[in-house]
Amino acid sequence: MSKHIGIVACSPPGAALCYQAILTEAAATGMNPEVSMHAHPFLVYMSHIESSDWKKVADLMLSSAEKLTRAGVEFLISRCR
Repeated sequence: MSKHIGIVACSPPGAALCYQAILTEAAATGMNPEVSMHAHPFLVYMSHIESSDWKKVADLMLSSAEKLTRAGVEFLISRCR
């Protein structure tokens, strides 16, 4: 049975890379996973990153993870760069 994978999206390129990697690996293994993603506005992330407020960055990521967990994902991935 295919997994339900959640992407915690921090940056558009990072989220796109995660999605592409999931589908590439799924195709190679014959799996067809369900994929859900959550993203806070990128500019919110950047304002916290630019001020080096990593606690707020982590809080945003945790908020996304919690939303995806409530949506039923079985595991989460993220790439913030």
